[in-house]
Amino acid sequence: MEKENRIRKNTDFRVVYSKGKSYSDYHLVLFIKKRTDNGKKFGITTAKKIKKAVERNKIRRRLREIIRKHFDFVQSGYDVIVMCRLNGKDADFSQLEESYVRLLKKSRIWKKELN
Repeated sequence: MEKENRIRKNTDFRVVYSKGKSYSDYHLVLFIKKRTDNGKKFGITTAKKIKKAVERNKIRRRLREIIRKHFDFVQSGYDVIVMCRLNGKDADFSQLEESYVRLLKKSRIWKKELN
């Protein structure tokens, strides 16, 4: 994921949390907010209850790869924050990927096909 496509500042995260809409399942929570321009940005967070940094970093690496893999299937014009729940700690890559795609489809920002 390139730097211009990342949400980095705490204030930007807070805006998406407060003004965006959330979609959740057993492993992940997606916070989505419409942007004023046509770009798309992603942020990744993990639950505070995942105590060990090794586990949090492993989950972030997996989520970063999932986002990169499906980047072109997400409609432009949205800020998306992907938060891994405590249950996601025990999920493997394919389960996290299925959860991510399911939530994007549920939120209706998933492109059915590439143009």
